[in-house]
Amino acid sequence: MYQHLTLHKHAGIWTLTLNRPEVFNALHAPLIHEIREVAEAAKIADEVRVLVMTGSGKAFCSGADLKAGVPDADAGKVLRNTYNPMIQAIRSLDKPVIGAINGIAAGAGCSLALACDYLVAREDAVFAELFSQIGLTLDAGSSAFLMQSVGYHKAFELASTARRFTAQEAFSFGIVAEVIAPEGWEMRVHELAAEFAKRPTRALGLIKQALQAADGRDLAHVLELEAQAQQEASQTNDFREGVAAFLQKRKPSFTGK
Repeated sequence: MYQHLTLHKHAGIWTLTLNRPEVFNALHAPLIHEIREVAEAAKIADEVRVLVMTGSGKAFCSGADLKAGVPDADAGKVLRNTYNPMIQAIRSLDKPVIGAINGIAAGAGCSLALACDYLVAREDAVFAELFSQIGLTLDAGSSAFLMQSVGYHKAFELASTARRFTAQEAFSFGIVAEVIAPEGWEMRVHELAAEFAKRPTRALGLIKQALQAADGRDLAHVLELEAQAQQEASQTNDFREGVAAFLQKRKPSFTGK
């Protein structure tokens, strides 16, 4: 049914596994649409009690697939048509979403991880908001999610430096609920999903909605602001230089223009 992800269904648990291991589960339009479809299907399926999201191979999600093509002249349109609907579908799902972060979660892949409600990470998982590394700003909801998780100053640090941070650091920041050893990874993720599947799903959905409303930020508004900012950032020389350096595997030389 799906070409770029796998979906396993068992006892009220849907497990969505990004399945592009050859590119570290990088996001492109077909995969983004499939993630959205699963989230929307889970919302209307009465039997679903919890959605688990993870990645195949060594990565959770390495972010946008730049090798499949960089954003065109209207980066904001790309976000509005692909990434933003995916994130909205995940956050509006009135059931818990467990992010099982099994490896690198970078750029939009970090945003995708942060869109989940309850995060667990393998000891060797790594997170990074890589956008500024190629001359771009945050997108796919990270502006809201980082602020909600760590506050302004830590969010600015992580976003502006684009530095990698470990699973243990993510735990200390309050992003990750548990850090799990590789040898116990699959068993613990299964146990957590089973635990959530036994909890009061409707109540958890209402808690999810109330927490997002209480935060005082409208996600749709944040997503639109991100699309506008990304539209501007994608027109800069620094973005073109950042992508070229990424593809050529060298350090970028930014000019601030």
